[in-house]
Amino acid sequence: MFRRKLPSHFHAPMAYALLAFAAPGLAAPAALSAAASAAPQVRNLYVRLNAVPGRPAAGYMTIIAGSKDDKLVSVTAQGARVEMHSTVKAGGTMKMVKLDNIRVDSGMGVHFDPGGNHLMIFGLAGAPKSLPMTFNFASGAKVEAVAEVRAAGADAHAGH
Repeated sequence: MFRRKLPSHFHAPMAYALLAFAAPGLAAPAALSAAASAAPQVRNLYVRLNAVPGRPAAGYMTIIAGSKDDKLVSVTAQGARVEMHSTVKAGGTMKMVKLDNIRVDSGMGVHFDPGGNHLMIFGLAGAPKSLPMTFNFASGAKVEAVAEVRAAGADAHAGH
């Protein structure tokens, strides 16, 4: 659910290999070895504030898998509590379910979108312009990313 096979241009090791083959000297050997053990990536991260002050904000993004299967086990943000949730249909109604982890398979992307997987961000004070977050994976990988914070009702694709 909510996983898509990524186009070949998202495969970083292949991109580095092609760059090295096509333009010798432009891709350093260190870049090639780093790409071979590529960590997961977080892209298009944003947080939408709730229209009701004091209610949790929601976070959305795409996680691009590294070179090996992994699991996202937690997300942290200083001064806030972050939970992973999914919206599911049960008995004809939609409800949120808290997730302990999210599988991130090699070669796949996991999408956190309105109406699907998402982050719930509790205790976010005020209306900051950005929110640094840390994505923690079962492999031990930690990915730092900064979310753009958007007002309630802001276009979901603003800035993309």
